[in-house]
Amino acid sequence: MSARAKPSKAPSKAVPAILGIMIAAVGFATLMVRLEVTREGYRLSAIGTDIAKLQDENRRLRLASAQLSSHERLRALAVKYHLGPPARGQVVMLP
Repeated sequence: MSARAKPSKAPSKAVPAILGIMIAAVGFATLMVRLEVTREGYRLSAIGTDIAKLQDENRRLRLASAQLSSHERLRALAVKYHLGPPARGQVVMLP
């Protein structure tokens, strides 16, 4: 058997160390991205809840506005405050 040749240099330990650091950095970056996606998901969920509440309030306010401006209610208030139709000449139409 022949004698084994000795390498002239010891194998470099920098390449595996750099690869390990790069793998750790990619893993950390992936983790941070997933964390941010989760945070945004919670934020969007909260915004969706706020939108639903505001839409319900908008519907409620529109209903209240329609009830307050109904013709029946206004006619009843006119009688209560002794109001009648305008006399001739009280209404002026602009061109």
